[in-house]
Amino acid sequence: MLYRPLFALIRPQMRCNLSAIESIEATTEIIDVEMGKNPEYLTVGKTPIERVHKLLSKLHSIRVSKGRGSQVSKEAEALLHKFVQQVELIFKNLPKQLKWRSFLTHDLILLIDIPLKVQKASVKLDLNKAQTKALAKLEQVSGKAFHDVTQKDCIPLKNQNKLLLTTPALNEFSAREIQAFAEDIEKTNLRNQQRIDTAQCEFPTQIKIAVMTRLGLPLVRIARRLNIHRETISKYAQKNQRLFKKIHQEFKAGTAIPDIAEKHGAPQSLVWSVVFQEKTDLERFKALNWGLRAWDNLYFNDVDHRFGDPWPGRIPAQLVAHILFYFTRQNDLVLDLMAGGGVVSDTCLAFNRRCWSFDISDRVKTRPEIEPFVWDHKNMSWPVKDGKKPDLIFFGPPYFKKMAAHYMKGSISDFSRPQYLNFFKTVFTLLRKHSKPFTRMAFLNADYRDFQGVAALDENPDNAILMLTYGKLLETCGWKVTHLLDCPLSTERFTGTMVNRMHEKRTLGVVRRTLIIGDANIL
Repeated sequence: MLYRPLFALIRPQMRCNLSAIESIEATTEIIDVEMGKNPEYLTVGKTPIERVHKLLSKLHSIRVSKGRGSQVSKEAEALLHKFVQQVELIFKNLPKQLKWRSFLTHDLILLIDIPLKVQKASVKLDLNKAQTKALAKLEQVSGKAFHDVTQKDCIPLKNQNKLLLTTPALNEFSAREIQAFAEDIEKTNLRNQQRIDTAQCEFPTQIKIAVMTRLGLPLVRIARRLNIHRETISKYAQKNQRLFKKIHQEFKAGTAIPDIAEKHGAPQSLVWSVVFQEKTDLERFKALNWGLRAWDNLYFNDVDHRFGDPWPGRIPAQLVAHILFYFTRQNDLVLDLMAGGGVVSDTCLAFNRRCWSFDISDRVKTRPEIEPFVWDHKNMSWPVKDGKKPDLIFFGPPYFKKMAAHYMKGSISDFSRPQYLNFFKTVFTLLRKHSKPFTRMAFLNADYRDFQGVAALDENPDNAILMLTYGKLLETCGWKVTHLLDCPLSTERFTGTMVNRMHEKRTLGVVRRTLIIGDANIL
């Protein structure tokens, strides 16, 4: 049973009007104090937040594995039996009862994912959880706007004559209103960036070579791609060392990453790559203000616009970074089969992974590192001639007919269902042929169901392609499926009107997206 003296001290505090952040911190302290009576628990982290986060994440992961019918190790089983009842008892006896898994997913994540300055502002301005998340979005979009809003404790709204209106305190705005304000700024920033990109049109040759060499492309392929002599590339290598030194100096002097990138006509990912030199993966996550998930549910509210170009089906760089963290090591070679907007190569650049990228679209001016290649289903071939084999293959193809209208002609989203599935069977076999014994495949896709305007009971399963199908195809082609990670799509595309219509017709939409990790399993 919990010691009464502890709760005698903490309960009055919890009954006060604490901010959302303070309430989560207080709950974390309670859990840490109680669990700290077990010496083994104290070894899992240096701070209360780190210890509580790691313990709950581990318990959650074990529970999920057991719920799926997967076999867990004896050590994991022992850990679950040792701690889960104590954890549940602590949460049951909190001044305000909580479910520990809900606390992990919805509350503790605010202390893990959200920058400290946003947390401090949230406490100062007495924001709730949803408002705090929206404020974090604003901070990511514009540091200046975040500073102005938090200093003035309001959102600057203007009337039709563009005169400032008297507005309520920030905590009287809904999270949706704060989010909308951040998104408006983000759209403005994107338009401005697009104008800059249009004006620039093309990265300087020196920058192109810097990006491609840091991603590990062989000189012969760089020379062919840029249509220059290999000796010219060697000359640029010396210039790039001077460039990198300047970038380091400017960063240490406090210049912001976007400003450094704009000054040198370089992508932000290259600047991150330079300033992250010698840093560990964990340090890179922290510097980017990305929380590191320790479980198999990788949900992110939005993409990080610092990585990749606007593109149909654009994926969050945070998701790519998690794949790199758990399934590769620094300097490993990643193969990106359908590179699209370049999120994978940008993230690899920031996390010191070599990356060879290919796509049907040829954009040598702005994306020289993405080499043009068409996966011809009638005459399947390998995109490179040298014998190097990847450590990780990232495969994020179009989700069958979803967003087919947004892709280029010739995309596999134009295929019929049999053609589409046969394409994967052929590609999976070819990829394994060009893999190391323990190469990993990261295959990202979503269930495709023809659910539009149809009741769930009336859907035609013959038109659907479920993730089970891809898993079976991988195993048929010799891959061994080792992990299934949930990477849900955002629900924001379902407006209130759409949801009402879906309710009326008993339509069941799709937000589940799955990352299948496969092992080449070559003996």
